[in-house]
Amino acid sequence: MSLSGNPMIQKELRQRMRERRGWILPSLYLVALSAVVCLVYYMITEPRGYSDVISYNSTETQGYQVGVGLFLAAAYTQLGLLLLLAPIFSAGALTIEKEQRTLAGLLTSLLGPAKIWWGKFAASLLFVLLLLVAGLPILTVAFAFGGIGIWEVFITTLTMVIILGTMSAIGLYWSSAFRRSVHATAVSYVTVIVLTVVPWIIYIVAATGTRDDSVYSVPYWARFALYANPVFFLTTSFVPRAQLYPAWCWCLVVFISVSVLCVLLALRNIRRSGDIS
Repeated sequence: MSLSGNPMIQKELRQRMRERRGWILPSLYLVALSAVVCLVYYMITEPRGYSDVISYNSTETQGYQVGVGLFLAAAYTQLGLLLLLAPIFSAGALTIEKEQRTLAGLLTSLLGPAKIWWGKFAASLLFVLLLLVAGLPILTVAFAFGGIGIWEVFITTLTMVIILGTMSAIGLYWSSAFRRSVHATAVSYVTVIVLTVVPWIIYIVAATGTRDDSVYSVPYWARFALYANPVFFLTTSFVPRAQLYPAWCWCLVVFISVSVLCVLLALRNIRRSGDIS
């Protein structure tokens, strides 16, 4: 299933780029990301205040500390913004066909359920990846200060691509399960909030009373819940390359498993939609 051989992808991308939000969302995204980076830079380099914490009460903040601080701020901000935008493009991908009563026509065409899903998934993910790539120059500003190299940018970007792919798959599943875009979008946002907040609550409850602050000091079930957290997944990519196992690898397994499950369920729902129609 290539990108160029699926007319659904070309149609969806042309339609998205012709819409007003095709240029408004990237502009607002870059403005917000730049504003956060500038604010963090001011806080770090301020002679009094936050810079004392960063430099451990030293008289001058080191360049690599500025670079690491800007990189972390840009990465977390980028992930937060993209998690807010991903459901917009994926949750309504199939429900819009149901609302316009065109899904039955698609299912009777040469495009089978798998190609329809792939077309919707690729189109929604590619637009989000466009935002991710557009923010890379801001993410790499840290190069000017040191402390960050090519590997950190690569593994962080790869982690965010995996996270966004999973969120797009989840959004498409809800889009296949509901008939209205507003319902699918709302449930998709609830899913993102649950995956982001609930694992931290479980971890805090499980870690209460333990003397060790390590993630591996909590029970396995609490760690497994944390592995499904997109923020924790991104955090595990900041460790040295030799320490990616086991936390980052386990997060990768969990996110891929969730994606595969959502794909299978979405394909089942698409086939059932054709039977109902």
